[in-house]
Amino acid sequence: MKGLEIARSFWEEHGRPMMEERFPELMDLIAVGLVGAGSECFGYDDDISRDHDFEHGFCIYLPDEERVSRRQEFLLGRAYESLPKEYMGLRRSLFNPAGSNRRGVFRTAEIYRNLTGIAEKPGDWRAYLSVPDCAMAEASNGEVFYDGLGEFSAIREAWRNPTEDVQRKKLCGYLIRMSQTGEYNYSRCLKRGDEATAMLAAAEFVKAAAAAFGWAYNRPTPYYKWCIRFVQDFPKGDMYAGFLRDALRLRGGNREEREASENALSAPDNQYFIDETRVLLLSVLHRQGFVPEETEDLQKAAFLINDGIRDGVLRSLSPLAAVRLE
Repeated sequence: MKGLEIARSFWEEHGRPMMEERFPELMDLIAVGLVGAGSECFGYDDDISRDHDFEHGFCIYLPDEERVSRRQEFLLGRAYESLPKEYMGLRRSLFNPAGSNRRGVFRTAEIYRNLTGIAEKPGDWRAYLSVPDCAMAEASNGEVFYDGLGEFSAIREAWRNPTEDVQRKKLCGYLIRMSQTGEYNYSRCLKRGDEATAMLAAAEFVKAAAAAFGWAYNRPTPYYKWCIRFVQDFPKGDMYAGFLRDALRLRGGNREEREASENALSAPDNQYFIDETRVLLLSVLHRQGFVPEETEDLQKAAFLINDGIRDGVLRSLSPLAAVRLE
């Protein structure tokens, strides 16, 4: 069973009864769920994920101190710690007063400030562009099991649904990055005989290509560890992920061994998968209504998409204004 399923089950079986019995007056003010860091919040956890920072549990999110006092927060924390330490073969870690736990009682503003640097709902496009994609992904992932007030869910939904202007600026930037790294620098590095740097260019291309694919569906990409897994969640994602993996396929051994291997991919083969990634992405962008069907060039697509931004200030910014180099 996945971590999110375990968390929801633990809430329904133990958390909700505890809240309704001991804190009924707070039920209209709290939210409960699991959002943020950790593979389980993306639904990507597996057996290997359980070797660290993996336990049953959930988070109780509280509004400001005017509505839920510090004393009530303290009592809620004590009550949470009294819940079963073992559940479905998992064991909760000891309470950490320094606050590094991923489960327990938190303020909504605290959670979103830690994830994005912004405690409330993001305002205009400036707020979205100030936050890395991976942070946006963590602020909008997971599940909300219960929300009596609706405040927590409203902030999460704002991060899950950026405006079309933001989506277009993100797409523009990542398409430009794909063109720079995969269409231009990769082949130039090969001509110099610098295969190591060529593979770095391929890696940057893959990161940008994963992000562009996600933004085609208005979704920010998790950090690099999950970016290829992430694209599989969308239509044609399995095929796209296959191209990304093949664009990164390395040859092992020394030069003689590589040349002798019948199954080894040569560097130009990586270029083939880079090109196939481009073709598939442009078809997705056409299907999503961003570019005409005949569009074959990444940079041309980028500027067509940028031209559709309504806000004049955002439209006039550098094509790479929404892309952070990480």
